[in-house]
Amino acid sequence: MNSKYLQKLFILSVVLSFMSCKVKQQEAPVAPPKIVEVTTSEINEENPYIEELKQPGYQTNFDAYFKSHTPSKVEIPYETEEEYQARMQWWKDAKYGMFIHWGLYSILGGEYNGEVTPKIAEWIQNTLKIPASEYKKLVDQFNPTEFDADEWVSVAKEAGMKYMVITSKHHDGFALFNSKVSEYDVMSTPFKRDIIKELKEACDKQGIKFGLYYSHAIDWDSPNAYIGEGQLQDRMNLVDFDPSTMDRATYLKEKSFPQLREILTNYGTIDIIWFDMGKGLDNEEIREFVKITRELQPNIIISSRIGDEVGPTSLNKDLYFDFFTPSDNYFTGDDLAIPFEMAGTTNGSWGYRKDDTEWRKPLFMLNALIASASRNGNYLLNIGPMANGLMPAEPVKNLKIAGAWLKENGASVYGTTPSPFPWNYDWGYVTEKPNKIFLNVFTWPKNNQIDLNGLLTKVDKIHLLGSTKQVKFKQEGRFLTIDLTGVERKEFATPLVVEYKDTKLKIDDGISQNAENNIRLDRITSTYLKDIAMSSWTFKVHTPGTFKINIVSNEKGNHHKPVWTGSEQKGSVQVAGKIIPAHLKRDTEMINPTLFFYKEIGSYVGEIEFLKAGTYTLQLKGFKVGADKWTEGLGLERIELIKE
Repeated sequence: MNSKYLQKLFILSVVLSFMSCKVKQQEAPVAPPKIVEVTTSEINEENPYIEELKQPGYQTNFDAYFKSHTPSKVEIPYETEEEYQARMQWWKDAKYGMFIHWGLYSILGGEYNGEVTPKIAEWIQNTLKIPASEYKKLVDQFNPTEFDADEWVSVAKEAGMKYMVITSKHHDGFALFNSKVSEYDVMSTPFKRDIIKELKEACDKQGIKFGLYYSHAIDWDSPNAYIGEGQLQDRMNLVDFDPSTMDRATYLKEKSFPQLREILTNYGTIDIIWFDMGKGLDNEEIREFVKITRELQPNIIISSRIGDEVGPTSLNKDLYFDFFTPSDNYFTGDDLAIPFEMAGTTNGSWGYRKDDTEWRKPLFMLNALIASASRNGNYLLNIGPMANGLMPAEPVKNLKIAGAWLKENGASVYGTTPSPFPWNYDWGYVTEKPNKIFLNVFTWPKNNQIDLNGLLTKVDKIHLLGSTKQVKFKQEGRFLTIDLTGVERKEFATPLVVEYKDTKLKIDDGISQNAENNIRLDRITSTYLKDIAMSSWTFKVHTPGTFKINIVSNEKGNHHKPVWTGSEQKGSVQVAGKIIPAHLKRDTEMINPTLFFYKEIGSYVGEIEFLKAGTYTLQLKGFKVGADKWTEGLGLERIELIKE
């Protein structure tokens, strides 16, 4: 099957399977979208275009499939793939941005009339069912006299962030900008200052790109912000309004579309528009949002949460968005043909929550950032300022500590391209620039050796970033072993630079033993057959012997109450002619350094002996795998074959 076709199908399956909304942090995940799911391993025969998609001429038929879901009444400006890539270049180079959630909910700090919300703070009106008449009294209390736009931007800059995105309007409907469309805005508060204007000016002054979050579908102040039936109604204001009388067209016409025009007209160049939770909007409505956005800001970058029942076709036709946003605070590591942005929090909430002081440490910030960069992604890290306009001191300190590392070692992150290798490494993450591969070593090996298996290009030299002192290495065929003896170990991560002279990097993407003679089988390198719940890997053994089998999986679900889906699962590992029963147990656990809120669970299921060197296939059977935190199945991370 043509690789470009598979790539398109993979993008669609990922977008439809993993599209996340913040309501999911309200406990149960939203029901899957009704649009047909198309994956490379399973095709839903209900789709009338599927049979055509199986036939030669897939390009035309693939476009036809999407045209059936994307009516053409609303014209969207055409863009070539080259134009798309040029428009996205600054964003792909930037890697790191600051997200800010701030509004009336910041006054409550997660508590209303003595009741503490069990969910994220910015959802408090919805979660605690606060009547709009009561919630809107907060307008008279919003007076953040300590707010200093220059200071906020300075924090972002010192943290090493290259862009900022702030909530111009969140789900409560309150606007942080001077709105002529609605009086429910910052100019109606005692503060009476346009926060968006001040932040935009501060960003321009300090060389930081500026983006706006806008909740385009959800609005708890509007009597007409209808989203849909079933679980979608959990996102609506049912305390004050009756869904049967709501008219979404009126809401869009009278508030959402006009306010979008305001924020994209009144503040000069806006670099990013971060739509959120667009599920429930139909394709015509989504296209209208895109049309308005592209007409007013031709070079703007659009987030994928403009709607989660549509996806991109090719990069130059009916493109609704420019980057994909996975589930909040979660990272699957899949290689995507479009860039992604992982949005994460510095603690357990987006808006300020006074009782949550479990702050993300600098190590976890850098780990998430570089893990994202290694897989074609950016990292948008949130901070929720307090009601007085100050940012909490602890996360600011941690951001600046991480920023100091980036100031010294940022060349291994900014402006890089993803790892050329399909697998991950036990020691850290790989990024690339022309004629250079960066190895960001987070976990120092016990034997002072790391491997870079699969590199066929002849290495010229290896050195610590910022140093000319060369590091010893040995290269034989596809095996590159680096000796870290005597190398200065830096705090958090040690960046090494592997330099080569060839104009084109050559990679052998076959899996093999590493420098410690162990074998790592990542989920992202597996072949997964969904209909029979089987994952398989083919790999080479060069030093035979006995190996322990460790199945590593991640917790999933709500980050406030993560769950491990492995405890009730049974299956088998089949390798080297043996069938080994696999009943998963919590044998080991550790915080996943990228996911922060979620633990990695190790389950030892037995051992296997390889009697001779050669090529082997391992099959994991009976385990339904769901990599995203809201998808059903085991959150499989990898299988480790550990040599005894």
